[in-house]
Amino acid sequence: MSSSFHTTKLEFDQKKNVFVTQLGEPDEEDYNVRKFPIVEESEWALVKDGNRTLQSTLLLQKQREMAVVDQELEAKRREFAVRMERCMTKQNELRVEQQKIKERVEKFDRFVRENEVKRQRALVKFQNERKQQEIREHELVVLKEKYDNLEKRQKKLVSKIEDNRKFERYIQQVVDILPEGYLELSDNMLKGVISRYNTLEQANASLLQELMQKDDSIDRAQQALAELTKTKTDEVLSYNSTIAALHSQLEKCYQHTVRKEEENSSAKNSS
Repeated sequence: MSSSFHTTKLEFDQKKNVFVTQLGEPDEEDYNVRKFPIVEESEWALVKDGNRTLQSTLLLQKQREMAVVDQELEAKRREFAVRMERCMTKQNELRVEQQKIKERVEKFDRFVRENEVKRQRALVKFQNERKQQEIREHELVVLKEKYDNLEKRQKKLVSKIEDNRKFERYIQQVVDILPEGYLELSDNMLKGVISRYNTLEQANASLLQELMQKDDSIDRAQQALAELTKTKTDEVLSYNSTIAALHSQLEKCYQHTVRKEEENSSAKNSS
């Protein structure tokens, strides 16, 4: 209870202090006199009234401070509202700008994708054309090589024809000296001679093949004879070896028999 009390320091000037029981109109002579009313309340009541007055004063002071704070808060709210409105405006402007940027980015991205598709198509087209060009160049090289080979072959055939003309002249000479009726009647005697030559050549080839087959048969027979001779020779050698071994064994048996007979004879003579 004592902690709630406030100590108040009273300072008085040099005026006279007079306690009065009733306050009246001040006189001129009472100008320098300080009058105090007679207090009839108790000390505890005075302290309580002082505390109440002090609390009321503090409450009023806090209310004034709260009013000032409310005013400042209201001002801050208005300022915050203004700032929020500005921020909303900036946000809307930023949203619009972002949408524009997004549209530009999408447009640029679409442009890039279209260019990429065009580039891929152009690259595929270039690769296909290059491949076709390589195929054509390879075909051109192959055709040029075939042309060169055909040209060389043509030159060889022309040279061969020129070389074979002497055989044609020779056949014509043969036809001229052939007796009548040697060849069958035909429109072209040269073809008849060539046909006859081919027939004789085929017969000769057949005889040569038959001769080669006979030679092969003779070679196989000679090889078989050599193998048989070798086999029989080996058998004879084996038989000779066996006979030699048996003969050696017979000699040993004969010597053993002679020794036994000599031993028996010696035994009989000693007895």
